[in-house]
Amino acid sequence: MAAGVDHFVLLAIPFFLLAGAAMEINGMSTRLVELIVRGMGRFRGGLNMTTVLSMAFFSGISGSKLADVAAVGGVLMPAVRRAKQDSEEAAGVFAASAVMAETIPPCVNLIVMGFVANISIGALFIAGLIPAACLLVLLMIAANRFGGKINVSEAYPVLRPRTQLYLGAAVGLVMIFMIGRGVMMGIATSTEISAFAVIYAIVVGRLAFGELTLKATVKMFVDIAAMSGVLLFIVACATSLSYALTIQMIPQQIAELLVGIGMEQGAWLFLILTIVILIIFGAVLEGAPALIIFAPILVPIAIQLGFNPLHFGIVMIMAMGFGLFSPPIGLGLYTTCAICGVEMKHVIKPMAKYLAVVFVGIIIVAMAPPLTTWLPGLAGY
Repeated sequence: MAAGVDHFVLLAIPFFLLAGAAMEINGMSTRLVELIVRGMGRFRGGLNMTTVLSMAFFSGISGSKLADVAAVGGVLMPAVRRAKQDSEEAAGVFAASAVMAETIPPCVNLIVMGFVANISIGALFIAGLIPAACLLVLLMIAANRFGGKINVSEAYPVLRPRTQLYLGAAVGLVMIFMIGRGVMMGIATSTEISAFAVIYAIVVGRLAFGELTLKATVKMFVDIAAMSGVLLFIVACATSLSYALTIQMIPQQIAELLVGIGMEQGAWLFLILTIVILIIFGAVLEGAPALIIFAPILVPIAIQLGFNPLHFGIVMIMAMGFGLFSPPIGLGLYTTCAICGVEMKHVIKPMAKYLAVVFVGIIIVAMAPPLTTWLPGLAGY
């Protein structure tokens, strides 16, 4: 367990969580969400489309899917209720959007995948952008098709000046741009970039908005220390579980079965079966344990069968995320329902159509490797 977390790259996890929390507390998140609601509210399904866009934006900041749901849900759900929208459907859109955001950097699972499978984390950051964009477009279409119009004045009875909203969005976008360019250009490692993101979020947020008081800052550090402890303890336990399962040869037996099928029936059947297995294990385990157990075994086999490791790794992360937020046992969905204040039994039906759209998107990405390999190739990976 100690060896499982004794790695420099894992420091990126608490740093990215801290940067996301700083942007939430200093008011950047509330300003951005209000700006998107006021911009998208006039369209059919505007509030659902706002949820999808907000989740995509905050995934590029916080790094943790559950942190994304907590940040966006805490800001947007009051507006959903004020606008008299369906809370159960809103929770379903949150869950589906969290799956979409699994490959948007700096997602924690991208860092874990790179760490356990010995793949460049910077390359994974770049490789996940187009697949996430594909799911984003599909979910935006679904949100527009299945949603209804809202009255923005009901959602936000008191409107902030637009200058404040644009400033909040600009500060957040600059941070995302710096993270992306820093990793792509090799200026710094993901861990170093994450540490810089914390300084930027605290200093610039404080200067721009003045809402991050000393008391709030201390509480933020304590809360993120606790959240980071939970996530890294999961990684530590998953590493020991992976070690025990490896001694028992269980993953190897599953891998041998998949290799046999891949050799006899074709490599693409191997990929489809991998997606199914990771959806199942992703529902039972939190994302990191499933990746720690299966990635070191399946990625080398996928390379032998002719798959690009970046493509295979992104597909693994997407499948695992789909399981994490799928009913009836997806752990992420339980958390989403708790944050949104709804019961899972009422969420399953309205969210089914959005999950179906996401699943179609995952299959498209799996069957089209250039979607994940084109951008990294341009960046020299």
